[in-house]
Amino acid sequence: MNITYKLKPDSNYFRTVVDRYYQQKPLILHLHVQFGLLAALPLLVLAYGLITRALWASGAVVGTIIFVAVCAGSVYLTKALILKRLLKSKDFGLDTTITISVEGLTTSNSRVQSKIEWSAYPRSVRYSDGILLLRARAIRWLPDSALLDSSPELATSLVQSKTNFRRVA
Repeated sequence: MNITYKLKPDSNYFRTVVDRYYQQKPLILHLHVQFGLLAALPLLVLAYGLITRALWASGAVVGTIIFVAVCAGSVYLTKALILKRLLKSKDFGLDTTITISVEGLTTSNSRVQSKIEWSAYPRSVRYSDGILLLRARAIRWLPDSALLDSSPELATSLVQSKTNFRRVA
């Protein structure tokens, strides 16, 4: 059984890849949680200073506000830098065909043709709109909207039989 995806990796595709990658991680590793915890530290120190009426507390307000704003902006900056790196991909903008079968994945476009066995992608995550294949330092997003000749259910059952599979709501 071969299941074929036809896609054109563009900025929206890679933005979805980044979002799905962080969504599948434990909550503590989500960017907004990491930077939120970092921003909470000076807020706690400031709260302590204000409660104890420390002399330095009034001077620390501006610094704390700036630090919290930088942490909030860092979420977007981090995603933007990751996206910038992905947009330099050799596959960017090329019509790409990905076929998954019992043997593995075959990827082809005008620049490259490759075959990868399932052992290269030991983990996978099913989302409402596609499947994310995961391996160390590499991910592959297979959106349901790119399916040509099959259904999301068949693709899911094939990937589930070949990888450590889980669903994300």
